[in-house]
Amino acid sequence: MLLLLCIILFACSVALWLHVLKTRRLLSDLEDALRAKRRFLPEISQASLRICGIQGLVHEINDIIDRHRSYAEQNSGYSKQVEAMLSAVKEIVIIFNTERVVEYANKSAEDTLRNGQSLKGLRIESVLRSSSLMELLDDSQNEGVTAVKQVQIEHEGESLWFEASCGQVRGIEAEPAMSTLLVLYDITRLQKLEVMRREFVANVSHELRTPLTIIKGFAETLVDDYNDLPEESRSRFLGKILNNSERLHVLVEDLLTLSRLESKPDQLEPQVQPLKKLFEEIAEDYRSRLLQGEQVIEIDFDDAIQAFAFDRFRINQVLDNLVENCFRYAPEFTKITLKAQLNESAQLVECQVIDNGPGISEKDLPHLFERFYRVDKGRSRERGGTGLGLSIVKHIVQIHGGSIHAQSELGQGTAIHFSLPYVQRISHALAPL
Repeated sequence: MLLLLCIILFACSVALWLHVLKTRRLLSDLEDALRAKRRFLPEISQASLRICGIQGLVHEINDIIDRHRSYAEQNSGYSKQVEAMLSAVKEIVIIFNTERVVEYANKSAEDTLRNGQSLKGLRIESVLRSSSLMELLDDSQNEGVTAVKQVQIEHEGESLWFEASCGQVRGIEAEPAMSTLLVLYDITRLQKLEVMRREFVANVSHELRTPLTIIKGFAETLVDDYNDLPEESRSRFLGKILNNSERLHVLVEDLLTLSRLESKPDQLEPQVQPLKKLFEEIAEDYRSRLLQGEQVIEIDFDDAIQAFAFDRFRINQVLDNLVENCFRYAPEFTKITLKAQLNESAQLVECQVIDNGPGISEKDLPHLFERFYRVDKGRSRERGGTGLGLSIVKHIVQIHGGSIHAQSELGQGTAIHFSLPYVQRISHALAPL
């Protein structure tokens, strides 16, 4: 009897030991599944799980894993959407940690600051060289508030201007930590336009002040000393007033023309018509001003150019201005050539106005089409130039869809090249409103 009892106790002990081993193995497998965030699929039956007393535990853990996986997939999809949106925006977006190491940078940041290469892992100071930006980041970190400021950044030898805003966000790589979100909106073009606007206002003020001062001075003298002035002086003073009034009138007309071209560049009235006839009319208009036997105007026209679409009035302005400049600023010329050639491969009519006058220095050429720029300021004012003619010419050519540039050497004359699209029917792009 005692032996039987011992055998039963031994069998129970073995069974209990096997049960413990099985339970431990199940728990170990369950722990591995939980660590790997995957469902636990036991090899034993549900009845065995019930016997081990862990069927409910397995069910709850699998449910948690399923919910975690669903949340992770949703979160991943959301993160990808956010990243896709940030990559699409033109603003520079950078996220960096408390050590100022970049955790994330969108495509605009990589393209603008590192020619498309990744910024992740770089220190923000090595990417953005700007003392004003570093001050903004310091203020944001110290005060913990969103800050906005205009900053200047030196990049590849060029000064870029941005409107920067930054604020604290939850960290990307370390959840409990805080990172900084930096957004840079490029205002470089706006800054350049603002500089141009200030320069334009200053130039206009200067150009208006000179003739107004002359008119005011001579008019005051005539009013105060009219009876004491000899007839000859009175006539001379009135002539000065008239000349400067005409100068003011020309300046205002040029400013209005330039303003109309810039504000409403679609105000073209293109018609399919021959260009050669316009060349001939311009040449004929100026032949009466030529010094007989010393100066000529020639036309070199490619007969392959058929009638095409352009605004006759505006292109007449271009040719008239360029030929007038030859008479005004290069009166020593002996020949002016009006040239047009067809560039079939580019579908352009390439035109030139060429003189063999004294030419223009190399340093002046890049500025030739700027507003109020004069190669010889003294001679320009003497001869009534406003400094806006070539700016108007440039705008007219550009709104036609062409381009313009100048070639010149001192003592070798000057050639102004401009091109017009060779469009032989009215297109939507050229059609007037």
